[in-house]
Amino acid sequence: MIGQYNRWHGLGSRFVRDFCSDASYDWAMQEVNNPSAKNGIERYSSYVLLWFIELVFVGVILAEEPSVDFSRDVAPILSANCFQCHGPDGDQREADLRFDQRQEAFAKLVDGGHAIVPMDPERSQLIARIKSDDPDLRMPPPDSNYRLTEQQIQTLEKWIELGAPWSKHWAFEPLSYQLPAGDWDWGTTPIDRFILRKLKKQNAKPTHEAVKRNLIRRVYYDLLGLPPSVEDVDVFLANDSPDAYEQLVDRLLASPRYGERWGRHWLDVARYGDSNGGDENHLYPYAFRYRNYVVDAWNRGMAYDEFLRQQLAGDQFYYPGDAKLDAITATGFLSIGMKILAEQDPVKKRADIVDEQVDTFGKAILGLTLGCARCHDHKFDPIPTTDYYALAGIFHSTEIHDGDLETKSYLEAKKKYDEAFAKLESKKQLLEQQIESETKGGKLISRQAEDFQRGNVAVVKEGYGKGIGIISDPGGGDNFAEYDLEQDEPAEYLLQLRYAAENPRPGRILLNNGVVKEPAITEQTGGWFPADQKWFTECRLKLSAGKNTLRFESKPNMSHVDRWRLVPVSASAELSSAFDELETLTNAMAELAKPEAPKAMAVKEGEVTNTRVHKRGSHLSLGDEVPRRFVSVISNGSTPKVAEDSSGRRELVKWLTDSASPASALTSRVMVNRIWKWHFGHALVGTPNNFGLQGERPTHPELLDYLAASLVRKDWSIKQLQREIVLSDTYRQASVRGRSVPYASWQPKRVEAEVFRDSLLFHSRSLDVGFDESPPNVKSQDPSPDDLRKNRETYDSSPRRSIYLTIVRTNVYKLLTLLDFPDSSTPIANRPSTIVPTQALLLMNSPFMMQQSSKVTDLMLSATEKDSLPGLPARRTAWLYTNLFNREPTSAEEKAIARMLRDYLETGSSNREAWTAICQTLLTSHEYFYID
Repeated sequence: MIGQYNRWHGLGSRFVRDFCSDASYDWAMQEVNNPSAKNGIERYSSYVLLWFIELVFVGVILAEEPSVDFSRDVAPILSANCFQCHGPDGDQREADLRFDQRQEAFAKLVDGGHAIVPMDPERSQLIARIKSDDPDLRMPPPDSNYRLTEQQIQTLEKWIELGAPWSKHWAFEPLSYQLPAGDWDWGTTPIDRFILRKLKKQNAKPTHEAVKRNLIRRVYYDLLGLPPSVEDVDVFLANDSPDAYEQLVDRLLASPRYGERWGRHWLDVARYGDSNGGDENHLYPYAFRYRNYVVDAWNRGMAYDEFLRQQLAGDQFYYPGDAKLDAITATGFLSIGMKILAEQDPVKKRADIVDEQVDTFGKAILGLTLGCARCHDHKFDPIPTTDYYALAGIFHSTEIHDGDLETKSYLEAKKKYDEAFAKLESKKQLLEQQIESETKGGKLISRQAEDFQRGNVAVVKEGYGKGIGIISDPGGGDNFAEYDLEQDEPAEYLLQLRYAAENPRPGRILLNNGVVKEPAITEQTGGWFPADQKWFTECRLKLSAGKNTLRFESKPNMSHVDRWRLVPVSASAELSSAFDELETLTNAMAELAKPEAPKAMAVKEGEVTNTRVHKRGSHLSLGDEVPRRFVSVISNGSTPKVAEDSSGRRELVKWLTDSASPASALTSRVMVNRIWKWHFGHALVGTPNNFGLQGERPTHPELLDYLAASLVRKDWSIKQLQREIVLSDTYRQASVRGRSVPYASWQPKRVEAEVFRDSLLFHSRSLDVGFDESPPNVKSQDPSPDDLRKNRETYDSSPRRSIYLTIVRTNVYKLLTLLDFPDSSTPIANRPSTIVPTQALLLMNSPFMMQQSSKVTDLMLSATEKDSLPGLPARRTAWLYTNLFNREPTSAEEKAIARMLRDYLETGSSNREAWTAICQTLLTSHEYFYID
C-alpha cells in the first residue's frame, strides 16, 4: 500500500506541477505551510490523481472540446459582470481585486480566504459572493439590479472544479486550426468540411445546390452589386461545362463593377464621407479621390497587407511614378473622419482628431475598441491607457493636409504653361528695359504706395522684407488712398501698379474726382507676399498743369499694393508702341490658364513627438510621457522599434502584417470575418468591430483561423479568398427561409440601399457605368429647404452608381438613409436592416421611384408592341418577370397581374398608367429586395 501510495503520490505531484496551472500548485504549496493542513501536498496530489483518473475513465480529457472553456464560457461572464469594478481600470477597481489577470485572481485574499480556490468552489469567495443574499456581501452589488443566472453560476462552479484553467482570450492567440479528417459525403473545399462538422454536431444537414438561375443571380448581386441581364442568364444556363460556374466567378471578379461593389463595403469600415459632419458640415472637396482609390485597389486585386500599408503609411514608402500618388491618396483613410471644426481650443481639437483616428484604426483593422482607453484603462479588455497614448503619439506625429498630386498629365500641362509663360515673360522684360531706358531723365513718376497724402488703408511694413511696405484694407470697408501730384504742364501718362493678390479684389481708379477705370486692380498673382508681386498696366491718365489728385479705391477688400508709377506716353513714338505691346503681353500672360495640381486629403510626417497621458482624457491634466509603440497584449516583446525621427506609421504597418508579428493573426482574422459577413449576410464573429471580451465568440473558430491563415498564405489576396468562398458548396446551397441552423442553407439576404438604387437604374437602362471622377455638387453647409430640394433633384437625376454620390454627413440622400444607409461618422460593423412604414411610403411616392418605374414600363411596352393582342398581358408579364427576377412568372402570378391590370383600367387609368403601377409594385416587392 505504501509503495502504491508513493507511486500515486509521485504521479500526482508530477501532474500538479506539469498539468495543472501554476496558481493551483502555488495554492497547494501554501497548504503545505498551513499548520492545520498536515501533509497538504500529499492529500492534494492524491485528490488530483483520483480526479484525473476519473476524467480519463469518463473520457472528458479525450473529448474534442472541454465541458467548460475559459475563453468561451467564463471570460464573457467575468467581463460582463465583474470587470466594471475588478477589471483593468485601476481608477475604478474595488478592493484591489481584479479578475482580468490569472495570477491576481488566484492569489488575492478576500475575507481571509481566496477569491478562487482551484477545484474547490465551496472555498472560493467568488462563488460565495455571487450566491450570497447578504446585501453587504453579494456580488454584483444589489444596486446593480442584476444577478448572475443559475446557468452562469454553474459554469463558474464547474470551471473551478476543473482547476480553474486559464487561457488567453481567443482573439489574442496565434492562428490555430486542424482540417477535419475522415471521409466526407458533402463539400468540395476545406470550408465545407468545417461547416459540415458543425452541422453534424447540431444534427443538421446542408441543403442541395441552388439551381443555376438562382445561383447566377446570387453571385452577380454579391460580387457586382448588380443583377444579371437576361442575356447573361441565358448564356450561363446554356453552358453545360463542368466549370461553367467557375468561369462565371472569374469573369465577375475581373469586372470593373466588382471594385465599385466591394469598395463600397470597405468605405463602410473607413467611415467615408464627403463633409466633416458634426458641426459646420463643410464639404471635403478632395475626399472623393480616396473613394476612387479604394475602388481601383479592389479592382486591381491589391493584397490586403499592401492595402493597409498604403492607407496608414503610403507617404512613407517608395513607389514609382503615379503609384506614389495613389499611395499618398490612400492615406485619406486617416484624414476623412468626422471633425469638429468649430472647436476653439486647438489642443483639444487636435486631441479629438487623434482620438478619432485611434478609434477608427482599432475598430477597422484590429477589431478592438481602443478609444475606450482614452480616459482610463479599458474596463473589459487588457488595454491600458498607456497603450492608447502610445498609439496616439504615432498619430500626433502625423499631419493632415491637402496634398498636391503631381500626376503625369498635370506635369505635362505645367511644362507647356511654363514654356509659354517664359516666352511672354522674356518679351515683357525686353520691353520694360526699353521703356526704362527711354524714360530716364526725370520723366518717370514713381511712388511707394504707402506714401499717400490721405487715406484709410492699412500700412504694413513688417513681415515683407527690409524696406518693403504695402497698403491694404484694415479689415473690410470703403478703402481709399490719395496722392497729390504737381505738374508744370499737361502730360499723358501710363499708370502701372505693382501688387500681390491671391484672390481678385477689384476696385477703381480716379483722377481729380473723375473715374478713369472701373473695375481696376483686378488681377490675381498667386499669393499675398513680395514674391507674388507683379506689375500691371492699368490705364492712361491725362494730368493737367498744377495740382492733380490720384485716388485708388476698393470695397470691401484691397489687394496688397506695393508701388505705382506714371510713365510718359509722349516720350517717343517707339515708346508709345512699346507700351501698347507691353499691355498686350501683360494681358496675354494673365489669360494663360495656369494648371493646378489635383489635390487629395492625405497625411504626412509631422513634428515627431511622444504623447503624455491625458488624465481622464483631458488635455488640461497631463501625466507621464508614453513612448510611441503598439498594443502590448498582442506584441509579446516582438514589436518593431519606432525610429526616433519617425512617426511610427511604417513600423505600425509592419507590426500589423508581418507574419512573424503576433498582431498579424488578429489583423487577418478581422478582415476575413468581414469578408465572410459581406458574402453571407452574417459574420463568424457577430461583432466585427469588437473582438474583445465584450464581443461575441466565433461560431466556427477553426474555420475563422483557417480563412485567416489562407488569406496570409495566398499573399493576402482578398480575391483569391473570395474565390474559394463563392466556389464552396456552403455558398452554393439552395435557399431555405426560416431555417434556424446557421449555414445549413443559404439565408435570403436583403440588398443594401445602393444595390437597390443601382438595380433600378440598371433595369430602366439609365445606369451610366463609366468611371466618375468627382461627386455631384450639392449644398452641405446650412442648407435651406430650397437647397435640400435641389440636392434631392441632383441625386434623383444622377445616372451614376450610388458609390459615386456625394455623402454629406448629417444630410445623406433620403432614398439611401430610409433604406438603412449607415452613419458615416464611425466604422460600420453591421449595417442595420429594418422594415418600417416610412420605407413603403417612400417607395410609393418617391419621384425617383416613379420615374424609374415609368422607364421600365416604356421598355416593356416597346419590346412587346409588335406582339399580337391575344395573350399580350401574359407576354408583358413574362417580360417583366424575366427582366426583373430572371425567371418566368407562375400561373398564379400571371392571374394576379391580369386582375390588377383589369382593376386599374376600370378606374379610368390609361394602359400605360396601369402597367406603370404594376411595374412599381414589382420593383418594391420582396423578391426585388431579397436575394436567394
